[in-house]
Amino acid sequence: MRRVNAPFRLPRTIRQAVFFCGILTGFFVSSASCAEIGTTPPSPSAPITDTRLANLTLRDCLDIALANNHSRAVSRFGIEIAEAQHRQATSAYWPQLGVKASATIMDEDPNFIFPAKTMRTPASTVIATTPLGPMPIEVPAGSYEIPEQNVKLMDRKNLYATLNATLPLYTGGRISAVVRQAEQGMRAAREEARRTDLQVTYDVTRYYYGAVLAGELVRIGRDALTRMEVTLELTENLYTKGSGKVKKTDYLRNKTVVEGLRSAVTALEANEQLAGAALTNAMGIPWNTTIRLAPGGLPYNPNQAELPALVDGSYRFNPDWARLEAGLKAAEARIDEARSGHLPTVGLFGTLSRIENSYDKGITTPQNRNSWMVGIGIELPLFNGMRTVAEVREAKARLERLKEQQILLREGLALQVKHIFIQMMSSQRQKSFAEAAAISSEENRALNERAYQEELV
Repeated sequence: MRRVNAPFRLPRTIRQAVFFCGILTGFFVSSASCAEIGTTPPSPSAPITDTRLANLTLRDCLDIALANNHSRAVSRFGIEIAEAQHRQATSAYWPQLGVKASATIMDEDPNFIFPAKTMRTPASTVIATTPLGPMPIEVPAGSYEIPEQNVKLMDRKNLYATLNATLPLYTGGRISAVVRQAEQGMRAAREEARRTDLQVTYDVTRYYYGAVLAGELVRIGRDALTRMEVTLELTENLYTKGSGKVKKTDYLRNKTVVEGLRSAVTALEANEQLAGAALTNAMGIPWNTTIRLAPGGLPYNPNQAELPALVDGSYRFNPDWARLEAGLKAAEARIDEARSGHLPTVGLFGTLSRIENSYDKGITTPQNRNSWMVGIGIELPLFNGMRTVAEVREAKARLERLKEQQILLREGLALQVKHIFIQMMSSQRQKSFAEAAAISSEENRALNERAYQEELV
């Protein structure tokens, strides 16, 4: 019977171990994707010092990431922008006050010229009282020339200050519509921040377990390499000192396998370093920071939920769905804002004025230096080229577009959840099959090693 070279049995065992780890990786990625939909991220904590970057657990990595990842800072500023926009919108409810002041110097004093005119008096009879009794006196008709008069109104140096105030009484719903849009903007910004937290949590979790898996693969590779090196040494001894059953071709073939395995272990070690670099980047710490993970394996948590429950949960907790709902409400408010262009606006206004001038005659008398005015105004749009009608149509079209996008998002979320669910269930079944195959492979390896050492095969 022709002898079968036993070293070629061991690579199959290694491939089975790697396949088993790959199954766990696929299940982990599926579980993390599903967790992104309905899992609330841990609350951020204070930054962790460098002295604690050893024996890091998943919770430690998440705390560091939530304290240092710059994506969260971007989302935080987005919330501040939305809140500032809301304050801008609500400011329209308050009275608007403004002060204006101006100091002017004219080339000369302003004046007013009374034109020259002639005053004519008709003839008349005046009864004069004398000691002799009343006596009529005849006054002949006459005329008097009044020359042109140059009247100074004020000094050429003038200081003028006014205090203006306006208060909107009715705007056709425009202010309230803008405020509602700003409120939905804040809601969308908060959901975006929550999405960022979920993304950071998902990335760190995936990279953490990726680094753990890479470390396990390196350990398995090194263990397999050690076994193969022992087998190579045994093959060499049998070739040089044995009974001659082992040929040089068998030795060279075994040596080729060992060298190939060394190359594979080198690649696995590089993958472990890359996984650690990806985790460092996701945690938001400097790239040259060295981290060490706490010892531990990959967790296995079988899925017990049903697909309809997972889909319903995605609609309740998915931040993209919540942002779209906020966008729909903002679009409805935008329609009300556009419709307000058809309605009148009513408001109160008032002005308080003060004039400072060195001249106290003309129009700058003490009575005219201080003045105030209060009134109510109304503005009714009559025709603007159908612009308001077009704005209303645009706002309605935007709302309908968002509704269609909501349908696409609903179907897309359900499809993603179903895809991940199928992957999870498939990974669970593959895991059970891989465990049975691993047990059989270990028994087969032990039998082949024993037979190889006793030169039975």
